[in-house]
Amino acid sequence: MSRSHGRTVDIHAHVFTPACQELVAGLMSPEYEPFSYWAGAETNEYQAGHMADILPKATDPAVRIADMDAMGVDVQAISVAPPQYYYWTDVKLGRKLARMQNENLASIVHDHPDRFVGLATVPMQDVSSAVAELEYCIRDLDFRGVEINTNIFGLDLDDPRYRPFFAKAEELDVVVLLHPNGFTHGERLQRYYMTNVVGNPLDTTVAVNRIIHGGVLEEHPALKMCLVHGGGFLPFYSSRMDHSYEVRPEGRHHISRPPSTYLKQLYVDCLVFDPVHLEFLIQQMGADRVVVGTDYPFDMGHYDPLGQIDGVPGLSDEEKELIRSTTAARLLNLKA
Repeated sequence: MSRSHGRTVDIHAHVFTPACQELVAGLMSPEYEPFSYWAGAETNEYQAGHMADILPKATDPAVRIADMDAMGVDVQAISVAPPQYYYWTDVKLGRKLARMQNENLASIVHDHPDRFVGLATVPMQDVSSAVAELEYCIRDLDFRGVEINTNIFGLDLDDPRYRPFFAKAEELDVVVLLHPNGFTHGERLQRYYMTNVVGNPLDTTVAVNRIIHGGVLEEHPALKMCLVHGGGFLPFYSSRMDHSYEVRPEGRHHISRPPSTYLKQLYVDCLVFDPVHLEFLIQQMGADRVVVGTDYPFDMGHYDPLGQIDGVPGLSDEEKELIRSTTAARLLNLKA
């Protein structure tokens, strides 16, 4: 595909590892997966067919590359599909599942090094194991980051037990991609596909509020963290946090400045569908903090990222290039 600009880098794309699902098939209980547990019968029935439809896209690199070419995407950072986090398993099995998936990702990258880079999955149910797997993936597999859920089987990311993980990611200078898997308390989200439409960005919003107010970003100022789905709802209503910080004591225990200022330490993808929303997101975050994210191969993805960016009025060529390529390349330590 001939284009007047440089390569386009997609930081938000998923791979499925069927062998792992087969391994846990008899172990899983419905409440382990908030997305499907709260989805309702109509959604779960439809989702089963959808997953079957997209399986070739999620497993076959040749199909994926053809779709990337059609989208104008040159490089994908590939990560596991959220249903395959498996944080509910015991530690031994969690280590095995993470390693199986990381080796699958590594094989795809190895076979197509000019098209893919890997983002690790790690067994966050045991932080020491997560740190060890992260080190292995970065140093031995040449992965460029790690994907984790917005909560760890119901535990929030400001919990002190996760500080060693964030410290290691900061030390290794790799991006942490935060990706939700439904909302943990989704009783009211069972209809109209709200488990995704509302639940996913809501869980991200809760997670980032806790990460900010819990002092994670204050303690780890060099931590590179990227939020999918445009960062949830937070960038669009961050002033409410700041007002609370000014008038109440609860949010001032672990941070030394207004909460919205920590947004400048975060990155977000552009997956907000509407050019008006993307324009506002860029205004809030800065063009150098927004990257391409398609959510391939799911139906809630956006598969015209270049058209989406070009649809934002008033963006300079330099700003467009930051969003399409430059910032993600820096986050992922891509060679020029």
